[in-house]
Amino acid sequence: MEWPSMLDKRRIMFVLLTICAAMVVLAVRLMLIQVVPGFGHASPALIRESVGQREQQVVLNSGRGDFYDRSGMPITGESYPALLVFPNKEQMKATSETETAADILGVSRKEWMDFVQQLKQPGWWTINRRTGSDSREILRDVPQRLTDSQAKRLKAIHVPGITVTDYQARYIQPYYASQLIGFIGENPERLQSQFADKLAKGQFTLTSRIGGSGLEKTFQPYVQGIGPTTLSLFTDGQHNPLGGLDVRLVDPGNDHYPTQVITTLSLPVERKIEELLERLKVRKGAVVVLDAHTADIVAMSSRPGFDPNRIRLDERGWENLALRAVEPGSVFKTIVAAAALEERVAKPDEVFRCEGELGKFGFSCWLPGGHGSITFAEAFAESCNITFAKLMQRLSSETLAVYAKKLGVLLPVGWTGDAPGQSGFRQLDGEDAGQLFASGTRVDDEGVRTQTAIGQRDVRMTPLAAANMVVTLLNGGVVREPRAVSEIRFKSGRLLYAFPEQTVSPRSGISPKTAATLRKWMEGVVDHGTGTSLQKAKWKLAGKSGTAQTGSGDLVHQWFVGYGPTTEPRFAAAVLIADTDATEAGLANAVFRGVMDILAAEPTLSASVDPTRP
Repeated sequence: MEWPSMLDKRRIMFVLLTICAAMVVLAVRLMLIQVVPGFGHASPALIRESVGQREQQVVLNSGRGDFYDRSGMPITGESYPALLVFPNKEQMKATSETETAADILGVSRKEWMDFVQQLKQPGWWTINRRTGSDSREILRDVPQRLTDSQAKRLKAIHVPGITVTDYQARYIQPYYASQLIGFIGENPERLQSQFADKLAKGQFTLTSRIGGSGLEKTFQPYVQGIGPTTLSLFTDGQHNPLGGLDVRLVDPGNDHYPTQVITTLSLPVERKIEELLERLKVRKGAVVVLDAHTADIVAMSSRPGFDPNRIRLDERGWENLALRAVEPGSVFKTIVAAAALEERVAKPDEVFRCEGELGKFGFSCWLPGGHGSITFAEAFAESCNITFAKLMQRLSSETLAVYAKKLGVLLPVGWTGDAPGQSGFRQLDGEDAGQLFASGTRVDDEGVRTQTAIGQRDVRMTPLAAANMVVTLLNGGVVREPRAVSEIRFKSGRLLYAFPEQTVSPRSGISPKTAATLRKWMEGVVDHGTGTSLQKAKWKLAGKSGTAQTGSGDLVHQWFVGYGPTTEPRFAAAVLIADTDATEAGLANAVFRGVMDILAAEPTLSASVDPTRP
């Protein structure tokens, strides 16, 4: 056997050393590519993928703009301390620190260990840690608010992967004006149909949360933001923190975003009205309060309520009944009276005869035996059905439609106009139009017209339109467009856009003389008509009551619309109590009085919002 020569040995040694050196260089280079940003001109995609494999990230703030009331009080967006947990194998061990964490949180050690052991990605210690299997229900875990003591004690212990940090909750609890503001949620179909360009640019993903209803939906383009604030922890393959990287906060750092949407609402008034509805046990209905001069929405409440973190789409508690058109009952007699006065088919002092029955169509007055001899003005105060049926015999259906339009009850009345990047922008989400006659109805049928005269049959009106009708009377017949939002501002406070006050048309309404007559008649409703229960209110009030058959057994809608105080009107309001039974008689009047008493206790509430303020 021939042994390798010394030269061969050197060659073998050289090859081995070269291979080892190459491996060392390759290993070092791979390490540097992954750790040092930009080293070796690594592609951004490679860097992102490398970092993503060891980065555990959680969103602290979505970067979405918030809504504020007219005085700057936040309606959405609340920051509070919460516990964030990153998956870490050290958490799985039974240590005194884990027992201390459970004790601080007020839970058993088993519940704490069950929580951390099921974590596959960073998670908040939440109020609700169960997930729903019902596809009709949208569940969102809400991080538990830590007390100052809990936050301090948790920061003092040393459990790998847990940190106390501020969490930005979207909805402040209790959540007031919830149906007007709305909710956000995932909607892949809408994202693909309406935001395809932003999906293509990577600004949205199919799991992005967007406005699902209310102002959250209509103002989506203005509140969506430019990116979230995130907290990241860099770990190795065993989920242990990488030395030197620690927890990092990443903020877009832009002075313009998130934006601030300034509404016309008064949050203190809204809160008191919703507490009133709760106290009076209102199950279903709506309240709208408008500024008497500008028609700005001061408050808008709807029942039943809903939890924006736990939404059942089929229960529709998120639906805003203030914008849904329903039977208005005798509130509609205001339009009939306006048409009769404007067309001069009846004088205020003309006397009508009410025997309780019309004598055809099974039509009767609400007062058994009737009102006897009664003037037109008194018939409005007493809400005499027979008088208004006879007035309708003097008006054509087309004429009545003209005056329904003049008083703004047939079309959506919310603010509509041009806004940044949009033409024909509507502030209010899904506002119904009103209705006089349904499609296919014989509008000249006498029986149809008789029922129409008292706001039944096909007639529909929204509470917002009803309140705005009162504002129209207070403004001499000029129909205004109610605003929910006065302006949008950048994060720095600089004005982005101000929504101007608008009228439907300067000459679209009824005459000032007729408007003044109807205001006087509304005072008579409270003085000696169907609204005498309001005489004990803090202000002297005026208005019109209404009761509407719903077609569902004995259930009726109760209404009261009006204004106060009568001397120098400040606010108009509409109250709808929907689907009530005999045990709830008089509830609309009671709510209206309560709402006006709340407003009377707010002497400093500004009459309007100035969108030009610096």
